[in-house]
Amino acid sequence: MLEWTSTGMAVAAKNPAKSKRTREREGSAASREEFLALKKPKGNLILEIDGEHVSLTHIDRVYWPTEKITKFDLLCYYLRLAPHILPFLKDRPAILQRYPRGINAPMFFQQDLESAPPFIKTVRLTNQEGRELNYAVYTTVGSLLHFVNLGTIEQHPWHSTVKHLDSPDYLMLDLDPKAAPWKNVLEVALVCKEVFEEVGLSAFPKTSGSSGIHVYLPLKPKHDYRNIAAVAEALASEVAQRAPKIATIQRSLAKRQKQQVYVDAMQNARGKTIAAAFSARAKPGATVSMPLTWKQIEKGVKISDFTIKNVPGLIKKNRNAWAKFFDRRQELNFRA
Repeated sequence: MLEWTSTGMAVAAKNPAKSKRTREREGSAASREEFLALKKPKGNLILEIDGEHVSLTHIDRVYWPTEKITKFDLLCYYLRLAPHILPFLKDRPAILQRYPRGINAPMFFQQDLESAPPFIKTVRLTNQEGRELNYAVYTTVGSLLHFVNLGTIEQHPWHSTVKHLDSPDYLMLDLDPKAAPWKNVLEVALVCKEVFEEVGLSAFPKTSGSSGIHVYLPLKPKHDYRNIAAVAEALASEVAQRAPKIATIQRSLAKRQKQQVYVDAMQNARGKTIAAAFSARAKPGATVSMPLTWKQIEKGVKISDFTIKNVPGLIKKNRNAWAKFFDRRQELNFRA
């Protein structure tokens, strides 16, 4: 087993503590097509996907009580969206944000994957407290569905892959409105676009699926988190200076004006995560963090426009706005 050190170099661990490997359940397995064709299934079953047997339990459990959306509905969503969401998850460590009893029940974070079936990959990392933990790694559709079965409604990957652990391949700004009106969020997003373009960078927007907008910049994995975070802070500062009435980098809620949108660059630190593109959110309505075009921002969109019920159909109709995201990796020119 390899252990990934804080420098991003892979070295053999002296006494690596491996995740316990659980036995795969035996029995007949449903294919992808058979699974998606089920009508209100109950209990447990096995899904075979790309040669991996994923044990799914309590699939009739209700995750969104008001909307009566079940774990099965969520699994179907991720199964249908796998070709679109996996590029933003594959080979990245995950922080599992688990809601095993649904969005209205207690949630907990899991960083140390103590047990998993054989097809689940892990990477041993040292967290901020200095503890060595076995982080789950997204690899296949089966791995994604296994994590969803654990109650991981939202997908929170690292900004870097295990191959370039200390070099993120995107930078992001989180536009957090709090009490600010939604139109201000859209206006601040367009200011972000303007600032990025003036320095020769092409950014990609998406809804957070919660309350704001995320603006992403795909990068070549050449610089470490410290430098990327510094660039993100500089960009956020410029956005706030250009639109001081509606944008701020002030973290303190008490010191912000109600109409100001917080331009948050703090999520670019090593080990921080944000809801991935196409991730469902544990919010009322089963909203999705939806990739957008800048034209959609200009015309006006709402968080509630995108849910696990309609997103698969919207992608078929309008295509994936971020289909070329990783083809547009850019390089930042600055002195390290």
